[in-house]
Amino acid sequence: MPMPTCRDMSELATDYMEGTLPWRRRLEAWWHLRACDMCRAYYDQLEKLRRLVRQTPLPGPAPDVEAAVLAARERGEGPSDDPSSA
Repeated sequence: MPMPTCRDMSELATDYMEGTLPWRRRLEAWWHLRACDMCRAYYDQLEKLRRLVRQTPLPGPAPDVEAAVLAARERGEGPSDDPSSA
């Protein structure tokens, strides 16, 4: 398999970051990132974005929405907690 192109790297970057590429493709991507300043900058931006997303707390539901969901659940409406019923 040839060294990935910059276009390939734009598609492989997330899999590379998550460690899901096959070892040979991962090694090729690693070499490309070492040789290509533009792809390395792109990859670094993706890593920073990923860290920011993980650090940002998700807001909870609005109080009226939470109350409506809990009330529906008490009435037996909505999904069951039993995974076998799905």
